[in-house]
Amino acid sequence: MSTREQPIAVPPKVIEYLASERTMTLATSTPGGVPYANTFLYVNDGPTLIFWSRSSATSARHVEQNPLVAFTIDTYAGDLTKIRGVQGTGECSVILSGMEIARVADLFGQRFPDLQPGATISISFFRVVPTTITYIDNTADGAESAAGTFGAEFHKQDAFSVFSDLPVEPVENIEAEMRTRTYPAGEVIVDAGGPADKFFIIVDGEAEVLSEDGSRPVAALGPGRFFGEIAILRDTPRTAAVRARTDVTIMSMDRDEFRGMMAQALGTVGDFDKVIAARMQDLSPRSAAR
Repeated sequence: MSTREQPIAVPPKVIEYLASERTMTLATSTPGGVPYANTFLYVNDGPTLIFWSRSSATSARHVEQNPLVAFTIDTYAGDLTKIRGVQGTGECSVILSGMEIARVADLFGQRFPDLQPGATISISFFRVVPTTITYIDNTADGAESAAGTFGAEFHKQDAFSVFSDLPVEPVENIEAEMRTRTYPAGEVIVDAGGPADKFFIIVDGEAEVLSEDGSRPVAALGPGRFFGEIAILRDTPRTAAVRARTDVTIMSMDRDEFRGMMAQALGTVGDFDKVIAARMQDLSPRSAAR
């Protein structure tokens, strides 16, 4: 359903499952880490989840202070072999575009035709862009393996992660070091000749790599793509500018934290050149952004 590039594909069965359900439990927290959970009606736009809330609600206030969220969607059944669900983490933001608000309001109207129509002025729509999705499906493997054990066995499959293409060990350690920022369309994210001080992962939206003279875009980068690692590992200035093509949400990691992560994952700093060579071969049309 989404028109945005999704280079790390979410399996169709997961998208179909998201489209078949109606409610999700969203976990938010204060900047100090005090958790809170609430249940919302939602619609999905591909893997992206959209819900509405009053701006004064606790969840909405938490998102304003801390956009990192977790969510669950599940189908409970007395027969354990019929249990399915989704667990995930993501980045939550309020939808501000009038055209986008009208579009998602129409999606809600199509999915929930029994809801009373009314003005949207007193509510806000929020978008959750997943960074990880785990799919629970007991219908394939059944629950027989849980026989003789207490409780239920849930069969989990990692369906999506923006970190899945990185040569690293514990994903949790990476997420702890990442910082999130949204750039409006047209804003320059990095300048050509600028210092190689950050590594970037695009979570939502699109960025574009500019030509050497900065006059025109030469490549597009969508969700799941990352850039900045080549300049950091080679300790050279950036050779091209990267600009937000649309409003774009990006996770970044400081230079020293990234190099430390790579050293731990690869064992020795000497292996950096192998990673660089592989990345440049794989992404040769976009390598100028590094």
